[in-house]
Amino acid sequence: MVLDGDAGEISASQRQLLQEAFTSSERMVHLISDFLNVSRLQTGKFVIDQVQTDLVSLVAEEVANVSQVASAHKVNVRFRKPARFPLLYLDENKLRQVIMNLIDNAIYYSPNADTVRVRLSIEDGDVVLRVVDHGMGVPKDAQKRLFTKFFRAENARRQRPDGTGISLYLAKKVIHGHGGSLIFESELGKGSTFGFRLPIRRLEKPPKKTVP
Repeated sequence: MVLDGDAGEISASQRQLLQEAFTSSERMVHLISDFLNVSRLQTGKFVIDQVQTDLVSLVAEEVANVSQVASAHKVNVRFRKPARFPLLYLDENKLRQVIMNLIDNAIYYSPNADTVRVRLSIEDGDVVLRVVDHGMGVPKDAQKRLFTKFFRAENARRQRPDGTGISLYLAKKVIHGHGGSLIFESELGKGSTFGFRLPIRRLEKPPKKTVP
């Protein structure tokens, strides 16, 4: 990678320009993926395709993938891997997009020098993922509409004018498609926790194949 100096030493100004280009290209790829999934929902082609998945590795990969974006925003992302964790039958690609969007949002809405914490655990028979930030939080009057398509809170629009308002809507569809539920807690001016719960008993076995 050029940013890592593989093509030779680069100056601070060159690094900043490359960082901005990298961040923009990554965001474009994610936007295209999100809009394709919205289109599939509208045409009835949105399918949860479950394969055996190592969720710990998936989360670790996404934390690594957002490192450049986090660095550009001067935010640290911390993930402590659980020692033991079950393999689950998940739609790896769609769940990867959900996790990436949750971490990405936490980075963008966090102040400089803040730390975003990603926590993966087992609670009451569920796999639980939480992404915790200390950013601006969500106003109470916007919280009920937060997971509806294209909705964005006023303070989010001011801080990130280029947002689309579809990542949380898609997260709801993907998690519900796995039989899970969303986690959301927020206090204005103090931060937010976003995440999900997935039932282990339902997802530890291969899904039953339907006969046409």
